[in-house]
Amino acid sequence: HINAEISLGTVQNVSEAVDWLSYSFLYIRMLQNPGLYGIVNPEQTLKEDPTLKRRRLDLAHTAASLLEKSHLARYDRKSGALQSTPLGRIASQYYLSHTSMALYSRHMRPNMSDIELLRLFSLSGE
Repeated sequence: HINAEISLGTVQNVSEAVDWLSYSFLYIRMLQNPGLYGIVNPEQTLKEDPTLKRRRLDLAHTAASLLEKSHLARYDRKSGALQSTPLGRIASQYYLSHTSMALYSRHMRPNMSDIELLRLFSLSGE
């Protein structure tokens, strides 16, 4: 979902991604059941960071890194800037996961036959 926000321009850096996560259902669930979402020592963590900002920052960084690895976004780790790529906009437009887009990027070739394209697309998780 963060890829769609980057493609739309709603999220332009990691800081905005952290803020965006605070409006998500994931954030509400993390507050209600932190242990289920990988938060170690939940009571102490919530005492030190009641808004789970560090966890949201970690999630945003991880997502940005995955999108960059899949060539769906450009991620400048120094400034935190995020920018969509053409592949990222396609994935956002057609609701494709980063894993499917990485698969297409690795295996798609010019002049593929119709049956080869169908085989490739059938490997998608969607």
